[in-house]
Amino acid sequence: MKTLFILLGVFAITPFLYAQDAELEKYQAKLISAGKLNDKDSIAAAYSELSEYYSNRSVDSCRYYAEEGLEILQTKNSPLYASLLCNLGDAYFSSGNLDKAFHYFSMAHDEAARQRDTALWATVSANLGVVCRQKEKLDSALIYYNEALDLLEGREYYSEQAQVLCGIALLYANQSRLDEGTAYGKRAVEAAAKSQDLDMILYANYSCGSIYFLQRRHDEGIGMLRAVVTEGIRQKKPRYVLKAYTVMLEMFKALGNRDSLDVYMEKAEAVIPQLPEESTEVFGFLEEQFLIYMSQGRYRESLNIQKKLLKYRGAGLHLPMDKLYLMMARNYRDLQEPENSMYYYDMAYRVCDSLHSEHISKELSDLTVKYDTREKELEIVRLNQVQLEQKAQTMRWIMVTVVVVFILILFLLYYVFRRKRIKKEEELKLAQSYIEGLERERTRLAKELHDGVCNDLLGIGMNMQCMQPTDESKQEILALLEQVRSDVRCISHELMPPKFRSATLAETIEAYVERLVLPASVQLAFSKESEETQWSQVPEEVSYEVYRIMQELLSNILKHSGATEIDVTLTLKRKLLTLQVSDNGKNYRGSEVQAKGIGLTTIQERAKTVGGLFTVNIQDGSQKFRLEIPLSI
Repeated sequence: MKTLFILLGVFAITPFLYAQDAELEKYQAKLISAGKLNDKDSIAAAYSELSEYYSNRSVDSCRYYAEEGLEILQTKNSPLYASLLCNLGDAYFSSGNLDKAFHYFSMAHDEAARQRDTALWATVSANLGVVCRQKEKLDSALIYYNEALDLLEGREYYSEQAQVLCGIALLYANQSRLDEGTAYGKRAVEAAAKSQDLDMILYANYSCGSIYFLQRRHDEGIGMLRAVVTEGIRQKKPRYVLKAYTVMLEMFKALGNRDSLDVYMEKAEAVIPQLPEESTEVFGFLEEQFLIYMSQGRYRESLNIQKKLLKYRGAGLHLPMDKLYLMMARNYRDLQEPENSMYYYDMAYRVCDSLHSEHISKELSDLTVKYDTREKELEIVRLNQVQLEQKAQTMRWIMVTVVVVFILILFLLYYVFRRKRIKKEEELKLAQSYIEGLERERTRLAKELHDGVCNDLLGIGMNMQCMQPTDESKQEILALLEQVRSDVRCISHELMPPKFRSATLAETIEAYVERLVLPASVQLAFSKESEETQWSQVPEEVSYEVYRIMQELLSNILKHSGATEIDVTLTLKRKLLTLQVSDNGKNYRGSEVQAKGIGLTTIQERAKTVGGLFTVNIQDGSQKFRLEIPLSI
């Protein structure tokens, strides 16, 4: 359940991330267009939209547009009249003027009831419930919440439902009935997610996260509140940002996390200038701030904030007055001022009304029973509808299932036969490639023997016929025979597969380079390097392919590039084997080389068989061949 409600808040917010500027431009364009036409109803409608847009962004702008809309409206019978009154009430509530907020909400309530605008009627009832809760008139708050629930019964007004459920959830939480408060908070988050109303999503997640904290479910609470802060900052809604910071401060205080407490105290203080001084959000922060100062032993600073809050009694304080007096009494007690302490203890006692609390508790219980009963009835109706729909769809689903199964069988048969055909074609191609490779190797070997060994033997025979049988001629003949033997041995070594079980790749290549017969004009240098990995760890199949590729590259360079300098570098670092062959010869990647050897295409194929990458870099006067093979060792 922890992840569910966080995600409902965060992901429901996502579609609105970048829409605000465009939304404001749209409303401003409407206002300009209506002004050009001098259509007062259209102008009033634009003012209504703008005041609603600013309701959670700028209190002054919200109030300005609402008052302008009411002034230009030609008749109170217009549906816009109640909406503008509601927006004006929102503006005064946000600024902390609960009396004016109640006045305009009451006017909007009566007008929405007269016009039978159910959604607006329920919204205003919920707002009146919040105002009464802030003014500590819990009886009246319950009356308005009940009215809103009755109006919304059986209707899919999710935004209005979320607002009412948030108010009820916080009311239960303030009465220390946390399980019931959590239940309403979760319902509020679900309804807000369905509404896709950004303000409701932020408000519902804030409310639910706050109650999680009171239940000591700190991780879930902090997760939801951080999501509210992130989106509140992006959407420029300081009310919700400060609300969330206030509860997070309370959490960090409970957890004893002093570092986080200091960081978020600074962040919250930076938000305060963006809100009216008498707003309920600022009051909530100040109440938490003086409690933090008390816990830190800063009693005089705590008292200064408490005295400031006393001036706003009944104007939106969250903390009941009896508790505020009690906190002041404890501050004076810790400051060793017994007279002041006794005075505020007495004030707390006078304000506290246990009979009233008992009455409110009973009404809250009745509200829970009523809401749960109604939800059960709605659920029974819904289940019956679902059952009827399932019966009506059963036969259709059976037919669809049969058709799908039949199609799947046909597809499976087609797939099996196609795979067999492709496999046969691949086997044929492999066989053809193998035969072609053998023929190319045989042709190359025949050419090597014919052009090299046979011609050399013919020359020796002719020399023997012409030479005199002297010791000097014998030595010359023996030298020529030794050269032929050396050539035959080189051809043999090229054809013979290396034995990597008795030698490593580096040793094998080094031996090959040392015995390779080179023209006098060619210089060949070989170097090897390894870090963290031993040469013996290179798999045998990888070593074999690298060795053959190196042979082909050197052979092609010597025959076709005309290079005078060749560098061969073998590196093994961090499970990566690299072979680099570079020379100062000309580019020989033409059709001639492709016909005379396995060619670069076959080298690419060899590299792929061991998961390697072969690249060629040709520059002026040089060419560089690089093979990289990652090793899983």
